[in-house]
Amino acid sequence: MNELAISEGDLKQTVTDYLTYGSNQGKWLWFRLNAGSFILTDKDGNFRRRVQGAKAGTADFIVIRSSSQKTHFQRVNFLELKSAKGRQSLKQKEFQQLVESQRCGYHIIRSPEELEHLLNGETL
Repeated sequence: MNELAISEGDLKQTVTDYLTYGSNQGKWLWFRLNAGSFILTDKDGNFRRRVQGAKAGTADFIVIRSSSQKTHFQRVNFLELKSAKGRQSLKQKEFQQLVESQRCGYHIIRSPEELEHLLNGETL
């Protein structure tokens, strides 16, 4: 693990930038998954409606990519970002079990280097 501590907020921004860069190169497709509910407002800040995001415990990102150029096999990875000392909640552990029961990848990412190793096919 990277010895320099990075906040979860800074890690999310760095991961977003990295995933956007790779997506622009056609390496993968990714989405940011926001859990909880959100209040939408109009341009003047007036309440418009409440929108439900993903269910509690959902990972922060989903990344879909081909396993190789020669196959049609797709690899789906859910990424949960945590600071160096961050821990999963019970709901996050339950979501991990659900994801893994569907034979998808679930990874706790604590540094940009861990994400780079994962997406380059290296073992963590």
